Amino acid sequence: MVQRIGNRLLVAASSDVGRVRTLNEDAFLVDDQIGLLVVADGMGGHDAGEVASKLVVDSIRTTLRAFPRSEPGPSCPVPRSDATIPNATTPGTGSRSFQDDPTVDDAPNPILSVVQSAINRANAAVNGANVTRGYPDGMGMGSTLVGLWLPEYSDRPVVFHVGDSRFYLFSKGKLNQVTQDHSMYQQWVNFGSRGHPPAQNILIQAMGPSNFVTPDVAFQDVAPGDIALLCSDGLSGMISHESIASVLSKTNEANLGDACLFLIELAKRAGGKDNITVILGCFL
Repeated sequence: MVQRIGNRLLVAASSDVGRVRTLNEDAFLVDDQIGLLVVADGMGGHDAGEVASKLVVDSIRTTLRAFPRSEPGPSCPVPRSDATIPNATTPGTGSRSFQDDPTVDDAPNPILSVVQSAINRANAAVNGANVTRGYPDGMGMGSTLVGLWLPEYSDRPVVFHVGDSRFYLFSKGKLNQVTQDHSMYQQWVNFGSRGHPPAQNILIQAMGPSNFVTPDVAFQDVAPGDIALLCSDGLSGMISHESIASVLSKTNEANLGDACLFLIELAKRAGGKDNITVILGCFL
């Protein structure tokens, strides 16, 4: 089903168990009320990966739905979306002039802050369930996370992720992988690809096994006609970057739902070794 988020985004989403697994541990949501798209890929098998992914999705939605739907007033200002936190001098350790004092434009952006808070709460929910079940730190069920949030008053969406579920943006005829996997393989690539490569599915962080995560959270520039793709590794691990780009190059408002289903079908034709979840968004 294709859903519209205001006058800014058209969305299609689908999930499939694949050809090998008997249980779909992925979860996803499209919340048109607050402009939220989320994919979570549960891990754990008999340790309830499907419970972890649902906990993550539900918790993220609950937190972000509590944030003001309209632009916050003076008590909670929304600074420009490129605002950063300056390197402040610790009091008493250096000289500072009045002009060096932080202004509202230097404050942490509340949109990014609330996303960080939502992720922390979701991680705590899954980790707490693991503790209750008696799992030691680093064990038990877990989930990846990738999401896009487009509040009504923000000129740019926020993209956030933990793990190896991915966000891609097809823009100006080119497919860009925006997120970088939190995996041993990606670390190996980042440090020069020296020595034997580790398996690509070994994550260095996920939602739930540990009581602390370090998500990537950032604003994303988009333009009308751009196509966003959020997916679990059941898609990105089965078909090539070039195959995804080929499909998205032919995707538009009219065939968004068909393109979503076709990407899943391509992953299944390639073996369908994992659950496959896809969300496509066309910016208007």
